[in-house]
Amino acid sequence: MSVHKPKVLVVTGDGINCETETAQAFRLAGFEAEIRHLNDMIVDRMQLDDLALKFSALALPGGFSFGDDLSSGKVLALKIQHKLGWDLHKYAERGGLVIGVCNGFQALIRLGIFGKEVSITHNLSGKFVDTWVKVTPTGTKCAWLKGIGTMDLPIRHGEGRIVFATSRRTEFLSKMDRQGMTCIQYYLNPNGSEERLAGLCDTTGRIFGLMPHPEAFTRWTAHPEWTAQSGRANSPGQGLAIFENAFREAKNGS
Repeated sequence: MSVHKPKVLVVTGDGINCETETAQAFRLAGFEAEIRHLNDMIVDRMQLDDLALKFSALALPGGFSFGDDLSSGKVLALKIQHKLGWDLHKYAERGGLVIGVCNGFQALIRLGIFGKEVSITHNLSGKFVDTWVKVTPTGTKCAWLKGIGTMDLPIRHGEGRIVFATSRRTEFLSKMDRQGMTCIQYYLNPNGSEERLAGLCDTTGRIFGLMPHPEAFTRWTAHPEWTAQSGRANSPGQGLAIFENAFREAKNGS
């Protein structure tokens, strides 16, 4: 007897380069993963109903989609909004889970998922950052982060600084805090993000975006200092827990 596995749609396209690692992270967590090119979905006129019917989760991986023309993630966001016509808020309300990592997170911001007052721009240093960081989940809203403590994760981006519109900034940030949207923070602040934010979730807790790459740390040996704890060589990396949370959420909703 076959065991039903929740399915995730991993979007790929021109300039996206983390789709294979993202799909593998979902598979390790228990999902069946399908990688599809954005342009193919546009040609097939894939509707939100099709997405919701076939897939428990949607992943927008990292990379440099469409060369980051206009701004990082902007063209990807425009294609999702105007060529596919997907309303990701409605997808989440119907039980779907969404994750955007790095460039995928930038696209979620450009789509206005976290509010029109949120934007993302060049790192405060003006330099591309490629390193490992500590991040700590906060609150209990985000379905992807339940029960997870401080993690080491890699970052690699030139535009990762989360900023807020100066008008009504305090009011808006306070509202986001109350709704649990400011769900993960850097221990230090590698890019100058306001409030040390490494990511955000929407008001349902089901749409999650972050700049660090959890899919790049699903096995312990991926960590640059793994030999210092060689006894853990066969252990999973800390990033895998994010995808395992999504699997449990998808199974509970099936």
